[in-house]
Amino acid sequence: MSVTRRTIEGRKAWEKRYRDDGRIRRRVGLRALDSVARRLGMAALRPPPHYAGGSALAVEARRLRTLRAQGVRVPEVLSEADGALCISDMGRTLAAQLREAAGDAAATDALTRAAVSAIVAAHARGAYLGQPLPRNITWGAGGIGFLDFEEDPLEVMTLEQAQARDWVLFAFGMSRYYDRRPEALTDIISESIRSAPGEVTRHVRRVGERLRRFGLAIRWLGRSARALAHSILVIHAATTWTLLMALLLVDWISDGDLDIVDFLF
Repeated sequence: MSVTRRTIEGRKAWEKRYRDDGRIRRRVGLRALDSVARRLGMAALRPPPHYAGGSALAVEARRLRTLRAQGVRVPEVLSEADGALCISDMGRTLAAQLREAAGDAAATDALTRAAVSAIVAAHARGAYLGQPLPRNITWGAGGIGFLDFEEDPLEVMTLEQAQARDWVLFAFGMSRYYDRRPEALTDIISESIRSAPGEVTRHVRRVGERLRRFGLAIRWLGRSARALAHSILVIHAATTWTLLMALLLVDWISDGDLDIVDFLF
């Protein structure tokens, strides 16, 4: 996919072109992840079909219109022609603002709480987001917004599983910004996850329980591995009352580097 900045009627906009993507590695990786998710009973982690070209454009345009109708802040579709989708600008990404806030716990927590509140509000309207990672979340004058909808989780899972997936991927994406304070991330998201409908909480809990041992096993493999392990323990802690045990386990995780999160998600 290519993204180009445009100006349409004096408004900043973005043109997205969806190339045909025939990469075998991605297809094999998605099939493997789907197989693992099925075997472990983690329906919320099943990868949606990956589209390219006109199919990806059609899915994203449909998802954007549906979410806007549900009252979720997403880009407006400005035009849809010649294999390109033009959408309105939503402001700077949460990832960029979190990087700027590095070392400022209060600023980081404020950004995270705003994103959590927006996810809760979207779910309350019957919506699901797909990939609420920091790079796909914006925060500007209009508040929190969401990006990147060329896949539709509802093609392979229920609404409750899709909403659980939102929480799992959000925790995965946020963990790198809470490297030294994973317990703070747990505190921020745990109440929202626990107050979600029972089926949503149950699916999140299952992911945390099934992956917890994996998180502990990779804790020595590097910085990205530590971030992934943190996120698993945060998810586990956010859906169980034994918070102290989980937070103590988080403290054991050390330093290094591994790009497993980017490959899987």
